[in-house]
Amino acid sequence: MVKTTDFRSPGYKWVVLSNTTIAILMASIDTSIVIISLPYILQSVLHHLPGGYASQNSAAYAIASANSFIYVIWSLMGYMLITATLLMFFGRIADLKGRVKIYNTGFAVFTVGSLLAGLSGIIIPNGWMTEGLQLVLFRFLQAIGAAMLWSNSAALLTDAFPPNQRGLALGTNMVSGVGGSMLGLVLGGVITSVASWRYIFFINVPIGAFATIWAYAKLHELSTPAKSESIDVPGAVLFSSSIALLLLGSTFYTLGGMTAGTSSGGNALYSTFHPYIEYSYLCFAGTVAMLAAFIVNETYWAKYPLMKFSLFKSRMFSTGVLSATLLSLGRGGMMFLLVFFLEGVKGLSAFNSGLWLIPMSLGFLAAGPLSGLVSDRIGYRGLTTAGMVLSAVVLLLLSVIPQTVSVAELSSVLALAGIGGGLFASPNIASIMNSVEAKDRGVGAATNSTMLNVASMMAMTIAFVFIGTTVNVSHFITLFVGTVHNLPASEVNSALYQAQWLTFMDSFHKVFLVFGIIVLAGIIPSVLRPKMKKGPILVDTGESAVELLPEAKQTGAEIPEAETAPR
Repeated sequence: MVKTTDFRSPGYKWVVLSNTTIAILMASIDTSIVIISLPYILQSVLHHLPGGYASQNSAAYAIASANSFIYVIWSLMGYMLITATLLMFFGRIADLKGRVKIYNTGFAVFTVGSLLAGLSGIIIPNGWMTEGLQLVLFRFLQAIGAAMLWSNSAALLTDAFPPNQRGLALGTNMVSGVGGSMLGLVLGGVITSVASWRYIFFINVPIGAFATIWAYAKLHELSTPAKSESIDVPGAVLFSSSIALLLLGSTFYTLGGMTAGTSSGGNALYSTFHPYIEYSYLCFAGTVAMLAAFIVNETYWAKYPLMKFSLFKSRMFSTGVLSATLLSLGRGGMMFLLVFFLEGVKGLSAFNSGLWLIPMSLGFLAAGPLSGLVSDRIGYRGLTTAGMVLSAVVLLLLSVIPQTVSVAELSSVLALAGIGGGLFASPNIASIMNSVEAKDRGVGAATNSTMLNVASMMAMTIAFVFIGTTVNVSHFITLFVGTVHNLPASEVNSALYQAQWLTFMDSFHKVFLVFGIIVLAGIIPSVLRPKMKKGPILVDTGESAVELLPEAKQTGAEIPEAETAPR
């Protein structure tokens, strides 16, 4: 078992918070920064494929368009896939080999992956391994590093901070994660407007190099790794395979449906991609089979299971993870769809699209740290439920916004989205991490992060499938690639231009309606979250929970039951 050692100097916990905040900020920025830069990346990938410069009415261009769309989507969703499927694996390795060791390695891997992603098509000339394929593979490498960082940051913070400060620490870290995904939208717009899409990856290199050296120099292992235990390799393979098959099946299904409404190169596109629908059914069947085998393995076969289902016996843990998963499933595709809306329907540049999204970042950054601080005193349930309700309202509003929505109207809705996310994130992660024992913090944090990343990936998949199977893809990409600069208002507002987006808007509204219903369902587990018990604030020393001074008791702070009992 993992035994926590009292290795805390007065300032060490702030070193941990600072370094992990940089790590999560970078890892999350690299998800959204790609979203805002999609038109630029798409244009580059398309022009490096056979047929990318052909006539826009030709079959070769139609096929190249569809293929480029898949490469770009996989560079985005593949990153999420690798991160999601490896979180529990690296969380478990960290419990066995040492959290700091895995975390430090993750920083180095992420930095190298960022450098190579920016050099896609340069260090390896575009050929049979096209620029798009290289970008996907190097994004996979980035994601491996990100998984190492994500799976250990919450556990490192929980080890370093006493219970009465964990809400603030974990909340700040969570804010950096969600805030980073929003900040990435603005950074991506600025960087791609003044430089090249490659610099959205290059920007990570100096920051990552500094943070890697800092982590190796300053972070210390506060836990005693359980070296006598083993890693559940079959469980890791089954889980990763099930999620990979789900994403692959969704991609095949979308490819098979890309013939809908195709006018240019229709026969070639149909014959090339329609058979993929049958492949998608096989992948979906494989997903179900792999997941079933994973559950059986974790429950009956694995001596040291990858996912500890026993953690879900805690109502605080289970309701926290479930509500967060449903919220992530509802909000995970929001940025993807809004970027298409702003850069396509509104004809904005990446820079101005990022400006439109600033209110959401500001709303989150205002509510996130405050909710973490308040939750340390009043508990979790009220704040998390309020965040869920507000998020559901926002998604339902987005399901009915008109194409002609004004800047002020959309900004107001997005500000509410940010506030809702901020109210929920900090208290929820604090409730989850405070509900698990020290020996399970690595797997507990990884389980939560895995569920969030899988949910976000599924949300993106849902949005991807809706767009790919209902919109004329070759026409859509041709139009999208051409809107990387601001279009004049007279052209954007013309009936002819807006008519090109009617099918997209229909899918846009339907997807957000589905997302809104999902988040409404997530309110239920949030409400069912248990209240925290009143009691003295305790400091976890690893062997027992030690009561603080009487003055601290007088604050009436609420603490989770897991921290009140001796270990």
